[in-house]
Amino acid sequence: MYKHITLNDLKKMLKLHSNYKVDACIVYGTYDEKTYKKKFLSLLKGRKYVKENLKDLFINKILSVKIGNKRIWFIPEYGGARLSEFIHFGCMFGSKLNILIGSCGTLKKGLDEFAVIVPTYSYSTESSCHIYLRNKKDNLFYPDKKLSKKVINKLKDKIEVVSGSMMTCQAMMGETWKDILKWSKKGFYGVEMEASTIFAVSSHFKVPATAMLGVADNLVKKEIVGSSSYKKKSNKLRKIRDILLKTALEISLGK
Repeated sequence: MYKHITLNDLKKMLKLHSNYKVDACIVYGTYDEKTYKKKFLSLLKGRKYVKENLKDLFINKILSVKIGNKRIWFIPEYGGARLSEFIHFGCMFGSKLNILIGSCGTLKKGLDEFAVIVPTYSYSTESSCHIYLRNKKDNLFYPDKKLSKKVINKLKDKIEVVSGSMMTCQAMMGETWKDILKWSKKGFYGVEMEASTIFAVSSHFKVPATAMLGVADNLVKKEIVGSSSYKKKSNKLRKIRDILLKTALEISLGK
């Protein structure tokens, strides 16, 4: 079925030229596509780049940018279903690395409220993971250790960085306080929506992947996005995400 579509067939389906290739995928976990595309392009000021038009309606939400001889896909996406397909395409087109920038709800007591978590693994029962790594029994999906270490080394002098296990849950509105307590007791540092999907699809294609997840709402303190305490720190959290985006771009360009 769809998994058996050839590379050439896929390029024809998506209206891409025959020698089309992607060098890296940067995923931003968000529903606000417009804002973060602008933010990504703002990082390119002073560089020579070409913003490319992806004609097919399914992938034209991806921002494709040619910087020198490298083509970067910037993918703003929320959750894992369509993201699994975008990463699948990027890997088929030759992506050498995939990086997620996201946020997470805190599950670990005492964690710095402005920390960034580089996952050691993410737990997931979602089909966007298991259909790619079908023999998985432990529900644990891993990033590439070497790429994760590179990310940590680039961030550690700028912001608080920690490594820890994550829970991927793609149905945020269904989360309960009981879930939060259970996940916290199991030792997960945070809960987010995209990491395990990127790790699983990338692993299937043997492409290195990692994630940088900024701490957001403190769930173990019953803080949610609408809380006044969250709103007070939201500007600083956005500045931290900007650092993560810049770091992802530098790594994607080989710096």
